[in-house]
Amino acid sequence: MSASSEARQFADEAAERTVVLPKHLHARPAGQVAQAAARCADVTIDLAAGGRRANARSVLAVMALGAVTGSEVQVTAVGPGAEAAAEEICRILLTPETDS
Repeated sequence: MSASSEARQFADEAAERTVVLPKHLHARPAGQVAQAAARCADVTIDLAAGGRRANARSVLAVMALGAVTGSEVQVTAVGPGAEAAAEEICRILLTPETDS
């Protein structure tokens, strides 16, 4: 496989997941999502809920989705490592709040 076809293969890697939130998507989980997305520099990660879309790297955009407990959130990741990135974002979204 040539370097250009290998690069094209990675560029076309995509993952899509839908999760139902166990908690409101407020500042703390939105910040965790943005931090995780920032660690995946080569992957474009978008969230969608209630007809709105957000770049996962933006805390304010993620919070502006207005997703509350029971909302369906679609996670779309494109780029090398898309599967792992989507799984990480879903793990954050599905982790229930703990009182500490």
